[in-house]
Amino acid sequence: MGSFEDFPMIEVKKMNETEVRLFALLFNLLREPKGISFQKFRNIMPRFYKNEDIESDRKKLYRDLGQLKSLGFNIKVAQFGYQSEDHFPYYLEKESIDRSLKFTKEELEYLSKVLFVTEPSPEGISLSQKLFSHNLDLIPKFAKQPKEADGSEETQDSSHTEKILQAIKDKRALTIQYGYDSGERIIEPYRLVRKNTTDFYLLAFDRGKKSLRRFILPKITVKKESKEEFLSNLKITNDDLNFHPLLLKKHAELEFSFQIHPDYEDRWKLFLEGVRFQKQENEYKVSTTNQNALFQFFVLSPEALVKSSEVWKESFLTYTKQWETLYQFV
Repeated sequence: MGSFEDFPMIEVKKMNETEVRLFALLFNLLREPKGISFQKFRNIMPRFYKNEDIESDRKKLYRDLGQLKSLGFNIKVAQFGYQSEDHFPYYLEKESIDRSLKFTKEELEYLSKVLFVTEPSPEGISLSQKLFSHNLDLIPKFAKQPKEADGSEETQDSSHTEKILQAIKDKRALTIQYGYDSGERIIEPYRLVRKNTTDFYLLAFDRGKKSLRRFILPKITVKKESKEEFLSNLKITNDDLNFHPLLLKKHAELEFSFQIHPDYEDRWKLFLEGVRFQKQENEYKVSTTNQNALFQFFVLSPEALVKSSEVWKESFLTYTKQWETLYQFV
């Protein structure tokens, strides 16, 4: 067994002011997994970030976060609507180690030849798109596309979007299948709507349901292009184009009152954008036909709620207990 001299101790020295500040900064980020905003840092660490010159504090925080990043801590800024360091928090990503696969150019070239040495399958095409997403120039020019089955009416058509756009332009009905439903539906497509940055929906009159419906575009399979003109004569309104979850018609319209913590007011207003509400002094009155969407906001940000009606509180508690019960069986 080795002696004490074989394992010399690291010399212990007192931390300087910068080291104390960085340690406290890191400790608070670890303690608050949801993140901490610039203003909140000033409140919980007044010794370091509560000077009269707020811009000086802001620059100091940037420098300190940058130093923690250089030490290997993966610090991010939460993306909630329009970014503002005063209200949208910094957080420490749980998985800071880069576990993604790295390929050299030679390895990618070899993989491309292996993938396309034979007739590529749809799965092979999908895999290649992921592997070469940032290196498309390395896919061989001789790469073939998968063949379509001859004479098969059940073959998935890759031009559904083009057919839908043409039907909107010509005002012609379409026969479609939607999602996993094997039944066919006749729709009259009115307009494509983009929600967020990547999600596309189709506003169309469903002849079977006799009402205007919203269809997620990738789930639509066009089975037949009809020459029939629209039987409906609808006028698309702003309400039809508003996809806010609070406006989904799940029940009769209800009004609820809330008091919101000042640190969360900007996030709350972004959440309510497109919804009818009134603010009287420090109270928000919100009208909705889908109160479950309100539950989701406060599940993610429970600290935002200062005060609400007893009726709403009871409904919210019932909702959370139902999910708690469900999770016990997982």
